[in-house]
Amino acid sequence: MEIRSIMATHFQPCFADTSLENASKIFSLYKINIIPIVNKDSILIGILTQNKIINAIARGYSLADSIEPLINFNPICISPDSQVLETREKLLKYKIGHAPVVNSKKEVVGIISTSQILFAYTRTLDLFQSQLQLLFDNLRFGVLSVDTNMRVTAINPLAREILRYEEGSNESFIHKNKVIRNMIEYMYVNREKPSKQKVKLNGYSFLVDCNPIFENKILIGVIIIIDNLTNIESLMEELQITKEWEEKLRTLVKLAYDAIALVDKYGVITMVNKGFCELLGANEKDLVGKSTITDFQDLAIKEVLEMRIPLQGVTKIINSKQCLISNLPIMNNGVLVGAISKITFRGLKQLHDALNKVSKLSDDKAFSQNNGTKYSIADIVGSSNKIKKAKKEAYSASQSRSTVLLVGESGTGKELFAHGIHTASSLSGSFIKVNCAAIPGELLESEFFGYTEGAFSGAKKGGKKGKFELAQNGTLFLDEIGDMPINLQSKLLRVLQEKEFEPVGGTKTISLKIRIIAATNKNLEEMIKKGTFREDLYYRLNILRINIPPLRERISDIPEITDAILERLNKSGFYIKGITDSAKNVFLKYNWPGNIRELQNILERAANLSTDGYIDIPDLPEYILEHQNSDIFNYSEKMIEEKTVINPKDFKENLNQKERALITEALKQANWNKSEASKILGISRTWLYSKMRKYNIAAE
Repeated sequence: MEIRSIMATHFQPCFADTSLENASKIFSLYKINIIPIVNKDSILIGILTQNKIINAIARGYSLADSIEPLINFNPICISPDSQVLETREKLLKYKIGHAPVVNSKKEVVGIISTSQILFAYTRTLDLFQSQLQLLFDNLRFGVLSVDTNMRVTAINPLAREILRYEEGSNESFIHKNKVIRNMIEYMYVNREKPSKQKVKLNGYSFLVDCNPIFENKILIGVIIIIDNLTNIESLMEELQITKEWEEKLRTLVKLAYDAIALVDKYGVITMVNKGFCELLGANEKDLVGKSTITDFQDLAIKEVLEMRIPLQGVTKIINSKQCLISNLPIMNNGVLVGAISKITFRGLKQLHDALNKVSKLSDDKAFSQNNGTKYSIADIVGSSNKIKKAKKEAYSASQSRSTVLLVGESGTGKELFAHGIHTASSLSGSFIKVNCAAIPGELLESEFFGYTEGAFSGAKKGGKKGKFELAQNGTLFLDEIGDMPINLQSKLLRVLQEKEFEPVGGTKTISLKIRIIAATNKNLEEMIKKGTFREDLYYRLNILRINIPPLRERISDIPEITDAILERLNKSGFYIKGITDSAKNVFLKYNWPGNIRELQNILERAANLSTDGYIDIPDLPEYILEHQNSDIFNYSEKMIEEKTVINPKDFKENLNQKERALITEALKQANWNKSEASKILGISRTWLYSKMRKYNIAAE
């Protein structure tokens, strides 16, 4: 503690020519024992003590006399930065009770006295005692002390709780605690510290340690430390149980017939079994610690960790083996801690061979896997918030039998979502698709409900099952539901309400056990107003509605979608190494009215045109370059400021002329160095060559 915090600052200095009378008045008014004496510049030159005044008057000094003969011109001064202990020692050394406090300029800023130092000591002691009591009360172990008569002199809250101590129960308290009593008696008799003892009492398990308290080498009491072992033993038991379960889990994982991998919440592999090592052709040491998100993307664990939903029935080819993947998130009190991936690949060779045969016999691969589906929710590419929300809703819908309505523009992937919902469900039946816009209106009824033999002219012998019957215990996907004729809408509504139907020309009623997924790119609400879509059917379909965002609303997903499409193209026979940044920038600026279907078509077209294995701007169709959301070129500030100001309206109206002029200007600035010109324009050199050929721009 510094002197500045306790010194008296209420005082009045005097000059050397001040009278005894005025000095006496100052002593009386301020109730101080010394008066600082200063010069005209307020610099300390001495001090006057109260005793000097009293002795002078007793010796016959007149009150009108000056105090100058009584001044101590060589006083002991104290700095305001001095510590209390340091000041106390200084006052004791010079045997003085008061001293002026001066700053570096010798100006008086206060007066310090031994009484003030004593007050500071008392305040410090109180603070120390308060802190000591706080520490004593909050120790992580129990503490109590007893005197030589076995009376408790101090005890902290934890010791009170463990020993169930009550005030006024001194004798009975010690005698009830036999182990503690014996330890204290041993110390008093033998004058040495007893061994620590483990005690179980009142539901606690604790370790007791006794230490002697001496005063002038005389034993006056004992301090007892109680170390609570209850939580430690509980944790040890839990740890033992955890280790046992971990060992059981490891044994179970290792003995499992399928390939199994456990990952943490970041997708890093923490445990694998022999089957997993066999599938990937690696040993456990090489696999543990690797990321499934970056190193083993085919496992589709990223979706499970991001959306915290299970993905089941995902089929992939891994290391030339047909695999059936099921991934489950591992939650602990609602918090994701990891995931488990189970991969069935043994015994699927016959299935794989059969699938290959079916694929060769039919171009319609949609029915080659999973009872009519070939996609899962994991195949829906994208990490933007809107698509993640739609995927979560799709998984939730897959766990229900309620009707699902998929709403989205053409090309957004509504059918992919329908496949994913069926794949993630537990339905044992097939996935059957009906394109309501592709089937003639007069055939829709027979397509839906089927017909019996002889139901109409040209009917097949033996009749034909309709889509409803084919989809029993499965999913019926009604694509383009907005194009269904109004007369068939009423029949569909009746089937959905009654859960039964009759084939055309038949009398037998068939009970319906299917889940309906409908999809449309039309505004059904507007169609209801116009009378082209039944309102009651709309509400029957619009139970679980999933809005699938257009590509322009999730531009950030384009790079990921592009990579996925190129990967599929390469599997189908193309060899594309990648796509240039310039082409990617064009994609990011385009509005994509045709959505993902348009992106896929453009990439397939570019893959056919690419000559070096990389898709670049010249491989893209002209229309995508002419309908950018922002300027095609990334002009340098220097070029804009010094040469020309581009009007967006003129640019759009005179694209070719302006484009030729800008390219020519850039070439002139670069002294016809094509590499430098492409940098100025912010485009690839390949595209620059293409434009120079288009506009017949020759080097000067």
